[in-house]
Amino acid sequence: MRVARLAKGSSMRNGASSSNARQWFVVLPVAMAAVALPALPPASAVESRGPRDIVLIHGMNDGPGVFDTMVDMLKHKGYPDNQIHRFSYDTDYGSRVADEAARFDTYVRQETEGRKFDIVAHSLGSVISRYWMASGQKDAARVANWISLAGPNHGTIAAYWWGTAAGAFWKQFVWDITPGSDALRRANNGQDYNWWGETGNGPTRFTTFRSGCDKGLTGVPLDEAVMFDKEDFDSTSLGGAINYQVTDTNQDFDGHCPSHGDFPKDTAVQNKVYETLVDGGEGGHAFKLRIDKVRIFDETADGGVKGNSDRMGYIRVNSGGGGTDNLSNVYWRNDRGDTDDSGHEWLNVPNSGFNRGPWTICANGRCGIDAMIVDEDYGTAVDPDDVEVNGSIVWDVRYNGPGHFSKVVQGRYGKAEVFYTVESTS
Repeated sequence: MRVARLAKGSSMRNGASSSNARQWFVVLPVAMAAVALPALPPASAVESRGPRDIVLIHGMNDGPGVFDTMVDMLKHKGYPDNQIHRFSYDTDYGSRVADEAARFDTYVRQETEGRKFDIVAHSLGSVISRYWMASGQKDAARVANWISLAGPNHGTIAAYWWGTAAGAFWKQFVWDITPGSDALRRANNGQDYNWWGETGNGPTRFTTFRSGCDKGLTGVPLDEAVMFDKEDFDSTSLGGAINYQVTDTNQDFDGHCPSHGDFPKDTAVQNKVYETLVDGGEGGHAFKLRIDKVRIFDETADGGVKGNSDRMGYIRVNSGGGGTDNLSNVYWRNDRGDTDDSGHEWLNVPNSGFNRGPWTICANGRCGIDAMIVDEDYGTAVDPDDVEVNGSIVWDVRYNGPGHFSKVVQGRYGKAEVFYTVESTS
């Protein structure tokens, strides 16, 4: 299905909120298999670092109860009751991101009382909390980790389909999750997107989780393309963050592929969230990563013609360590209308016109590789069926050492093999 792109300045941008929980997306129950992830730090590891207060914020058409099993896990790991906080907000017709972000400001000041804390946000909660952080609130500097579970951080093309009528008669949050809305621009530090990082240079470390099974009522998952002008981004992942794709990442999620509503309850996701919260920066800046080459194969978009001149997208590496380490290094990028430099099967990597240098420092011992490759028709249309590759790889010193690596990432209509090298900085 093709959907006409909304022109900039259109009235649909008059609403501003990011919600995709149960409003856009049907919650699909998923039976969870037993999880056999690498051993996680024991409760004593949390206690030795605090634990910090943690603020949980739910999505649209949900409530604080969506985090019940995650709270049970946190308590089992050593979190006391008085340091787990659940922000609840009204998702009825009149709610907007700006209003709930103002309430969130009052809440965190009262609940955390000047202490450092972490945020774990599901769906619309991701936009509300980042809107608050990007609004110049001094307490935002106290956020150590911001973690997004299936957040529509760039909006969703489903909002185009529902349009102004839905905002007027159903939920005003619809306006706020339209790509390019005022609320999303504020949350992304005044921009629709930024190739080199949308998370800013504050002390917070940013992490996102998305899933290829995050399909809802409209059949549009949040890891599909969201179009801005000439570029395509997926909704959830952010430049400058460590972005996990639950169904395709170096750290095995044991085949888990949560639906939108199941993200906070998924045990594999919960384990990785906990692991992120207790990560004390093991590895520091001791390693660096370089993209060597990227091979495209198994293409079926646009009739399976390889090396089309309209191929576009990016290959980027995020260092994701907080502060000046919140940046992306863009190794390959093509905009809509640019001449394809892929050399047919192989992308021309690195593209020195866009990257910050051949190496990316893996701050806190992690580097995240994101690949979005679209073989798209020209025109002003969002066309999800042209997404060839959308995937993420995370190199983590706790699981991998230096060396030469390759990993296959894929989308609905193609695959790419990413070859990369990790070396010591010493």
